[in-house]
Amino acid sequence: MIKISKIASILVFLFSTLAPKVQAQYYNDSYHRLTGGLVAGINTSQVDGDGYKGYKKTGFTGGGVLFLPFGDMDMPIDATIALSLEVLYTQKGAFGPDLIPGTSFKSQRINLHYAEVPVQLNLYRGPRKSGFGAGFSVAYLGFSEETVERTNGPVIKDGMPFKKFDFNFVATGNIHLWKGFFLSPRFQYSLASVRNNNGAYGGRNEQFNNVWSLRLMYLVGQNEG
Repeated sequence: MIKISKIASILVFLFSTLAPKVQAQYYNDSYHRLTGGLVAGINTSQVDGDGYKGYKKTGFTGGGVLFLPFGDMDMPIDATIALSLEVLYTQKGAFGPDLIPGTSFKSQRINLHYAEVPVQLNLYRGPRKSGFGAGFSVAYLGFSEETVERTNGPVIKDGMPFKKFDFNFVATGNIHLWKGFFLSPRFQYSLASVRNNNGAYGGRNEQFNNVWSLRLMYLVGQNEG
């Protein structure tokens, strides 16, 4: 909860500096329209605390996105603030192909399948210009698969359970490419432990999802400028 309060305070400060003044200088139609689209891409992830390092697990992420702009604002640049909401299917997890020093565990593979809802505040410049956002997401674990191989003894499958909910800090860039297409890189990190390992497989007791995403986003716009 301390992590959440600190990050929330930073986000409030950053976006409060962009708050609207009493009157806007002009009217921009795209700053008053709900805009939606689709997003899909690849996650590279690890589970911090599992005894392995490196973003060696790849997975899919994809779903729908909505932007709700707050209207015209007097800002240093031509932009407004927009609330975004996504509904995603996303794969997280980890892959460790090597022996963990001091243990008998020689490899580990974790596949986590989530339904995820990220909510962000965005610097928004319309459906045909670059921007960025930051916020939080909540993810529900649909199912998980884990395989741990040892130098001696049988393979362990689905040994220590993962928690059903994953709460994340999220930061996203939206880089305009062409017409309604954007390159949308994202970083997200769990704010609370997704599993208490209790030392079963080495590593730390508390474990966290650590994910980088490279996604392609398409927004339906009012013009093709």
